[in-house]
Amino acid sequence: MTESERAVARRTLLRTAAGITAGTAMVGALAGCSDDGDGSMGAGGDGKGGSSGPKRGGRLRAAFIGGSNETADVIKAANTPIDYVRARVVYDELCVIGPDGGVQMQLAESIEPNTDGTEWTIRVRDGVRFSNGRKVGIDDVLYTLSTQIKQQANTAPLLVDVDIANARRKDSRTAVLPMKRPHGFLDLVFTQGVFVFPEDTKNFEKAPGSGPFLLENHRVGQGALLKRNPDYWSDKGPFLDELELLSIADGEARLNALKAGQVDYAASISLVAGRAERQNGQIQLLTPPKWEWPNFGAMLKRNQAPFKDARVVEALKYAVDREEMVKRVTLGFGELGNDLFGKHLPYYAEDLPQREYDPERAKKLLKDAGAEDLSLTIRTSDYEYGLTEGAVVLADQVKKAGVKIKLDKVPTGDFFADPKVFIGAHFQSANRKPRPLPLDVLFFYGSEALLPFTGLAGGKIDLLVDRVRSAVADERRRSSLSDIQHYLYDEGGDMVWAKAPVLAAATPKVHDVKSLGYPTFPSFRDAYLA
Repeated sequence: MTESERAVARRTLLRTAAGITAGTAMVGALAGCSDDGDGSMGAGGDGKGGSSGPKRGGRLRAAFIGGSNETADVIKAANTPIDYVRARVVYDELCVIGPDGGVQMQLAESIEPNTDGTEWTIRVRDGVRFSNGRKVGIDDVLYTLSTQIKQQANTAPLLVDVDIANARRKDSRTAVLPMKRPHGFLDLVFTQGVFVFPEDTKNFEKAPGSGPFLLENHRVGQGALLKRNPDYWSDKGPFLDELELLSIADGEARLNALKAGQVDYAASISLVAGRAERQNGQIQLLTPPKWEWPNFGAMLKRNQAPFKDARVVEALKYAVDREEMVKRVTLGFGELGNDLFGKHLPYYAEDLPQREYDPERAKKLLKDAGAEDLSLTIRTSDYEYGLTEGAVVLADQVKKAGVKIKLDKVPTGDFFADPKVFIGAHFQSANRKPRPLPLDVLFFYGSEALLPFTGLAGGKIDLLVDRVRSAVADERRRSSLSDIQHYLYDEGGDMVWAKAPVLAAATPKVHDVKSLGYPTFPSFRDAYLA
């Protein structure tokens, strides 16, 4: 990828982050919530609703964060949470993230690499039709990929290694995608919101989908009504007759609408509100599986002083009292972080020891580095929960190691505004949403990183990133990801002090709302009302 292409990709990714995460700062953590580990954010068949199994019929009303930038344009599905939720049920993806963080086929029958990852073969399901009656074929998939790349869709940065111009169509359901370089996990890339629409689509606000629901109407800033697709290809669902999505910006207002009986599901509920409603038998409080919990911490630029010295970085990591972070920042309901992303995901390095709080060791490391009187400024904001809260606690903790930290609190509207500033920040608070580990590696590390927050590039890290990128066989994936995590644990600029769950609320009759990788904009494909 050229530097110009990388710049476009970075702007696109930050635009996505600013759009999707805006307003989702409500999440902290929660006690008393179910964590059934199967990707379902709702009660199961034996939950509060007392249901013995899925029921057909009814309208489920769900409230999400929307806004003036809402759109039905499938290319811009990541604009707001409510847009993404709608896209997930109107359109099919080739595959999605499964309950355990792996890959689960959806529109695709199979997605397979050759032995060295230089080509991937996609085969779509037979008998699937768009809502306009046209049969879904491989030409639609190729057109979707080409269009998203050309239009710089939110997914485009993930598709940079796909040589779409030289794709080879084998038959109406199958094509071979050559890669610009070996790539070991294109299937994971396709889980990141690649919604398939018909070949030659021009009006992307009215593009037919092949998903379980049909868009009946949509009003910007208000919401959308969707009806069950009677010709949906799956014999399992959908179970609902109608899904109504309502745009309600304020978290407290969403919860009040739920309590007043105006909605059945309220996304993105605050910790304080959740704790207050914990004993309310008329509400179920929902959390996703632990691997989907956000990571609270900070990012340090390893290619800038004083963080060029690994001893300074290591000292700060030992100066963090993670137990206290869990108590004060997640109010006791999160879990310890260990300076790595991907905890509870496949290939996470479980063998690495938990980083302990040791201010005396931190002092010695700083003395050895000639940085006894270290004074730092951390860029932070109230943009999302945990940014400022964590920075305040950190500044208090590091005093015992002789470090002074000043807070540069940026207005919420400016935090993502300038990509150069956000990506180039010297020392910055972080609240990072998890994605499959190989994608995190390509996003954040090495000379070609799309979002090089810690500035690690060149030499060994580039070799480690290349090994991850090209790993096709599971054994090689496992070893390459283990190697890079061990390196990042020792040399990386990421501080992760805690993980904490996202929270939603629903009436007891709501079942099987599934996050499938995205707790703030879950899937209602299998949802039903008991």
